[in-house]
Amino acid sequence: MKSYAETMKGKEHVDWEYFNKFEEINEKYLPLSGQGETMATQICTVVNKLVYKWYNDGDVFDNTHGLEGWANDLSDYANWLYKHVFQSQAILDRIENITHESEYEFLLKDLSDNFLNETTLGYYNTLPAIDDIYDCKGKFKFVEYYGEDEDDEDEEM
Repeated sequence: MKSYAETMKGKEHVDWEYFNKFEEINEKYLPLSGQGETMATQICTVVNKLVYKWYNDGDVFDNTHGLEGWANDLSDYANWLYKHVFQSQAILDRIENITHESEYEFLLKDLSDNFLNETTLGYYNTLPAIDDIYDCKGKFKFVEYYGEDEDDEDEEM
């Protein structure tokens, strides 16, 4: 696995188009709904959800560090992956040191490159689904921030 510094060298960001290369693997392992019947479908669902929610809504799986994220709690997805797919831990742990959006994009790229491939998913496709990707507590957190403006508006009325 390349280090983060090696991945970032000479690059500014990863755009949404990068993830088109996973279309074929997604067709095979991404369930039409839910999390699927195997760990492979769960992994595919988790990684795709994290990527989609970032590029579509600006959501991050842990907003207690450098990036605030937007409004959706994705921590359960990352917690499930961290808990059940040991190889994901080093990549997911990078969230603690991320201060810029491009760093988060490279984290998502690394998750996709490492886990959305036939070798990895083929292995995990032999294992039944485990736990629930939609409800998994762990080290990653999402904190809702309420703006001061809401309180100010109530006082003015």
